This record gives sequence, C-alpha cells and structure tokens, in this order.
Amino acid sequence: MADWTKSSLPSAWTDPSVDEDASAIHDYDDIAREARAACARRRASYPDLIKSGRLSVADARADLDAWQHIARDWRWIAFGEGEPGTVVTLVRRVAALDTAIGRWLEMVGEAGMNPQAYRQGQLLAAMRWWAEREYRRDPDVHHVRETAAVAHHWRRENGHPTRGEMLTVRALCPACERRASDPATTACTRTDCGLAHHERKAA
Repeated sequence: MADWTKSSLPSAWTDPSVDEDASAIHDYDDIAREARAACARRRASYPDLIKSGRLSVADARADLDAWQHIARDWRWIAFGEGEPGTVVTLVRRVAALDTAIGRWLEMVGEAGMNPQAYRQGQLLAAMRWWAEREYRRDPDVHHVRETAAVAHHWRRENGHPTRGEMLTVRALCPACERRASDPATTACTRTDCGLAHHERKAA
C-alpha cells in the first residue's frame, strides 16, 4: 500500500456519476471479469483505432498494458491466481481507470443508459473506489488486497486449492456440459447456460 502525497485525484474520479458509487465494491468476481473483458475489448478495437488515426500507438500500448495489470491484480484478488498488483504500476492503473471512466461517461451521455452500461459503470466505479484507497491510504478501510492475501495464504498453508481452482472443479455447466477451464474467462456459446460465472458469447 502506498502513502501518496499527491493531494488531488484524477478529475473523472470526482464526477458525481461515479464518485460515491460503492454499490459493487464487494462484487470481486464480477470486477475480475470486467477487468479481463476490458483487456479483450482493447485488444480487439485498438488496432483499427490506430489505423484510423484516432489513437496513437503509444497511448494504445500504455492503456492496454495498464489494463493487463488491472486484470492480473483482480484475478489474484478474486481467485488467488497469478500475482497481485504493486505500487510500481499504481500510477498507470490510475490513469487507465481515469480514461475508462471518462469514456464511459461519454458513452452513456451519447447513447443513454441501459442495464449493461449501468453494470459496467458500477464495476468501473468499484475499481476506482479500491484504487483510490490504494492511491491515498484510508485508515478506515482495509484494502481488499490485504484481506484477499489472508484468505489466499490460509488456503496455501492448509493445502487447499486456490479459489479459482475450487470454482473450476465445481463448474460443470448444465447447459453446455463442459467444465470452465477458467472461471473468469471461459465463454459458453449456449444462451441458456445457467452457470453463474460462466461467461456467454453473444449469439
């Protein structure tokens, strides 16, 4: 945890649409999924944006790199797999969240709100909420990474699988009849799939 001396947070973080939204801060699995999905969206869309001149190579590389760190961090927090984020990447992660929230505000301003956009906004706000408490130490809140570390350590010390491994073992999809190889990323092609954490591909 860093004790930063910088007094102000990025401007997008103080927007009233997201500044006080803590409704999804404990939805760790969903946050991890959204972070992973954000990486996938950027990998898919950035090449065309670069070709059209709407995004520079440097900006695309920096944003994608930061989101990879965000996704790895939340995969560790939610599932105990990989490595947690560190103070070394915090400024880059903060910048990426600032950009993402700004884009989200523009999107809903132009296209309006719908349930999917609303949920995405909740999860971005949750990532921002936790990053803010990492960015400026909050004495009243134990950071989720600290509590996750305790749980992951207990599992290792007692010979238990990671939470991600445990979910994978349990995850037999009743619709597509296959196990999820990664509870955060596996996509089911069946629209009637009933597995809660099994991501679905659009038809």
